[in-house]
Amino acid sequence: MNSRDLVRLVVSNLGRMKGRVIMTAIGVVIGTAAVVVLVSLAAGLRQSAVRDLSSIGSLTDINVYPMQAPFPFGVSATANRESVLNDRMLDEFRSLPGVVAVTPKELLIGGGGLRYKRLFGGSQILGIDPGQLERLGFQIAAGTARLGGGQIIVGARVGESFFDPIQGIPVREPIDLLGQTLQLTLTRTDDEGKPVERTMRLRVAGVLKKTGGEDDYTVYMSLQDVVELNRWYSGRPINPARDGYYRALIKVESPDRTLAVEREVTQRGFFAYSARSAVESLNQFFLIIQGIFGGIGAIALLVAAFGIANTMLMSVYERTREIGLMKAIGATNRDVMSVFLSEAGGIGMLGGIGGALLGIALGWGVNLVARTYLMAQAARQGAAVSSDSVLSLVYTPFWLPIFAILFATGVGVLSGLYPATRAASLNPITALRYE
Repeated sequence: MNSRDLVRLVVSNLGRMKGRVIMTAIGVVIGTAAVVVLVSLAAGLRQSAVRDLSSIGSLTDINVYPMQAPFPFGVSATANRESVLNDRMLDEFRSLPGVVAVTPKELLIGGGGLRYKRLFGGSQILGIDPGQLERLGFQIAAGTARLGGGQIIVGARVGESFFDPIQGIPVREPIDLLGQTLQLTLTRTDDEGKPVERTMRLRVAGVLKKTGGEDDYTVYMSLQDVVELNRWYSGRPINPARDGYYRALIKVESPDRTLAVEREVTQRGFFAYSARSAVESLNQFFLIIQGIFGGIGAIALLVAAFGIANTMLMSVYERTREIGLMKAIGATNRDVMSVFLSEAGGIGMLGGIGGALLGIALGWGVNLVARTYLMAQAARQGAAVSSDSVLSLVYTPFWLPIFAILFATGVGVLSGLYPATRAASLNPITALRYE
């Protein structure tokens, strides 16, 4: 029996029992739709989490901390005297494959307060190497990426951090700081316990684009200026180039290089953190979630498999004489098995196609309801949100419907294995006598 004859015979047989095929395929439709919707939901949650995490920092940035320093998220470790984040170590980092820029990030230990006209503000102030600015890839929204003496680059939301000290309320509108001159004031106590102030005028050379991370609230100064101010504040001749910096930033050429460079840094005794490693961990977590959700949906397909097996088994009983006739005119056991396996697979395929379409439609409906609800909530709070800015709650990868159809077809074939074997094993003489 050639393939064309087999397809023609299968279509004819399925057409003779339309009602039973439809009822059986509905179970496959429900199971396939469950798989598509649940896996798509996990994929949508993963996409949302990855986008939110990626907005915190560039996937090519690696933050490096010395082991004796306090880590982010409250993690700490014992000191390692050999692992000092000094200039010698930074030069080693620059020689790593894929690294395009390395700069210290020295914290202004005095904190300091910023003043703009009659307004006061406070932001994290970090000193970086001006010579690395072009290669660090800072996204400038306005102005230039230059850090000379007395020049600063501010984050996108630093202008929101100012407040009126008389009224005690924050500014209503963010201040456009580009080209403005701010006054930095540091206060320490002298040997007699009296307060001593030092002021420094800073001109805003550039404003960074909004990232959603700490850069939005950070003021960047020249590394030399910050080191000098830290010396004055501490009252002693500190030398971070020899003794170690607060932390450092490594910029790599592509996200594919980030994890390899991060491992190299960790092997040298430092704590390294990047948004790329967090995304990788998140991907692994959501792959497990997708597997669990897919397994839950597959339970419905398992139930449908028993329905297909029952339908095909009943078909064997009803077509016993037909099977005997097929064998009498020369059909082999393999031909008989092929017919019944193809019919079972056809039921699975039909249910898989219907389930994939239903799953996609349900996902589209869930996204529509979710977007409508979120936009309504935003409108109540006075925020203008477009439908394009709301991420889909359910995301269906292009491969998922294809996989679901193939999986449903495979389930159908496996379900028809026992009925097909039973049909192939019938004795043709006994089958012809069957009433």
